[in-house]
Amino acid sequence: MAAGGSTVFGKGAYVLVIALREPVVLPLGGIVHQLSAGHYLYAGSAHGPGGIDARVRRHFRREKSLHWHVDRLTTVAASIHAFAIEGGSECEIVTRLSGRSGARHPIPGFGSSDCRTCVSHLLRATGERMTSHICEPADGDHV
Repeated sequence: MAAGGSTVFGKGAYVLVIALREPVVLPLGGIVHQLSAGHYLYAGSAHGPGGIDARVRRHFRREKSLHWHVDRLTTVAASIHAFAIEGGSECEIVTRLSGRSGARHPIPGFGSSDCRTCVSHLLRATGERMTSHICEPADGDHV
């Protein structure tokens, strides 16, 4: 799903592929972090009204209040693409993608303030094929 897409999804999880052309400075929780240019994967969930569609449409908008950590990236991203996983779990997505070569957590706690198991819900995609792993089968099912 890219900006302007018309596919309808219900509740579940999603992955944003966020491209940064320039380094970004992020003040989070009293600490200033810097992300270098490149591709980042953010796993989120959408179980409220409007489900995945509403949440992803919000992420695609540049003008918005900064509510979630990821809003600080989506407002400056060169491009954003989204993959929806109806009924999926953001933590399961992060766990599976973290196990792939070329993935690392650049900011511990990013997007996972309410999560007790994940290092963060943001991954830096350093491998050439990292984004293709989002939809690959793992143990007979899909992320």
